[in-house]
Amino acid sequence: LKVLLNAKYDIHVLKNHNVDLKGFHFDTMIAMSLLNENEPSYALKNLANKYGQYFGYEDTSATYEELFGKGGFENTPLDIGSIYAAKDGHLTLMFYDFIMEQFERMPELKEYYFDIERDITLVSVEMERNGFTVDLEYSKTYAKELEHDVKMLEMELKRHFGDINVNSPVQLSEVLFDKLGLHKHFPSNWKRSTDKTTLKKLSEHHEGCKVLLQYRDINKLLSTYVIPLPEKTDKNGKLHGQFNQSGTVTGRFSSNNPNLQNLPYKARKLIKASEGKVIVGADFSQIEPRVLAHMSGDDMFKAPYITGRDLYSEIASQTFKKPIEECLDGSIYRKYAKTILLGVMYGMSPNALAGMLGVPTYEAEQFINDFFGTYQGVTDFVKLQNDLADEHSFVRTMFKRKRRFIGHKQVAKAYKSVCKKMEEKYGEVPNDIWGADMPYKDKAALWKVAKPYGRVKRMSVNAVIQGSAAEIMKIAMIKLWKHCLEKGYKFIATVHDEVLIEVPETITLEEVEMLENIMADAVKISIPIKCDVEMSRVWGEGVSKKAWFEGENK
Repeated sequence: LKVLLNAKYDIHVLKNHNVDLKGFHFDTMIAMSLLNENEPSYALKNLANKYGQYFGYEDTSATYEELFGKGGFENTPLDIGSIYAAKDGHLTLMFYDFIMEQFERMPELKEYYFDIERDITLVSVEMERNGFTVDLEYSKTYAKELEHDVKMLEMELKRHFGDINVNSPVQLSEVLFDKLGLHKHFPSNWKRSTDKTTLKKLSEHHEGCKVLLQYRDINKLLSTYVIPLPEKTDKNGKLHGQFNQSGTVTGRFSSNNPNLQNLPYKARKLIKASEGKVIVGADFSQIEPRVLAHMSGDDMFKAPYITGRDLYSEIASQTFKKPIEECLDGSIYRKYAKTILLGVMYGMSPNALAGMLGVPTYEAEQFINDFFGTYQGVTDFVKLQNDLADEHSFVRTMFKRKRRFIGHKQVAKAYKSVCKKMEEKYGEVPNDIWGADMPYKDKAALWKVAKPYGRVKRMSVNAVIQGSAAEIMKIAMIKLWKHCLEKGYKFIATVHDEVLIEVPETITLEEVEMLENIMADAVKISIPIKCDVEMSRVWGEGVSKKAWFEGENK
């Protein structure tokens, strides 16, 4: 059995020398991220210095630079270098014993690591080695198109703002606020900015800001993706990114080189299926609302999923007390319902929700209250997560992983103490602290505790929902990966709630539906899990499996 730290890296290095690592047993770095997702560093030396006192380790050795000087390890004599390297191997094994002691105290976490995270490391290796095929010819054509668009937009910006460098926040601010006086559209306490949010608001009052947003989007697409990505391909035109299974505190995957989570939709066209292959994209449908429905046990919230009706139309109809016919796709009520649910799952404040909906804060607050008044099971679930965070400084996901909020128990006590004083003094605790009719001293005292308390209150609910959805995705990925190994398919990526698999173009409808069913049935919960499947030769230009097999792929 092999115990490693950052196993993915070692497996890659060995594979590069035509050696397959057999008996992969444990990655201390990934296991440590389960024990504490808030670690500032997972480097072996940093972890050992922090926890070594608990397993008899004290670092008295010289640093690498002190021993060998600056430069490559490859110049170190092998007999000396192997002794230095052996220390890390020995330390990793000591650290493994320490982690296993913690796992024995937390059998659910131990089971989660060995059942899910260990295999996900191997899935990550597979995705990174398979890589994407980049359409190098198309990327050149696309780059020329975008360069032309950028030049045209630069000319238009010059007409609006004069001969300035629009990429300079200082020069842009001078024109927008000093010359054009656009700050008049903001409150007096507003801070000068040229960020996207500000420009979006200003675009309602000045056409040049709308053009500037277009320019930024296209320029970023060109300079961050269309030009650099083809340069990072190997000799076979493959782009090999990195996938990090513990890249977020909620357990969701992150990726880099490229960051698929941030990859603009238009940049997807750079990625194509290999010769004779097709890309199957399988995407969980509304996985986070489904997790909320299951974990809350709210029968009214679960009903649309059980009966096959539209969740957002149902929420709109129930919350706003409107006939379902007035809440169908395209209606303002359905749009509101979708945003309100997002606000509930992500702990959005009434102010933030009001900004998204374009309504007054009091109206957004009423929407939230109406939603919670309608869905009692969801209300109880949200309160339970808040209470657990207050009492224990952590919450648990569906598979019993912890999301820790260090020191929150003390923050919650302080917050509730200040709230009690405010109630005694003013009769209530204001939602809009700075807009409340009370002395500045009291506002500041309340804000000091309300801000950190509110942050965790929002995060606690989302951590459970998003973390549980991430677990379902990882279990589905493992099952799909094992099926792909049997069939000779290539698992190439995961992004958000989607997996990408490269399959032969001769694949049948039944074989595609097998992939779909494996994903949808990976975890059984109290409502059906659904996934949407697209097929494409170019990523981002997919069609449904039905359309594909009816000939739209020709």
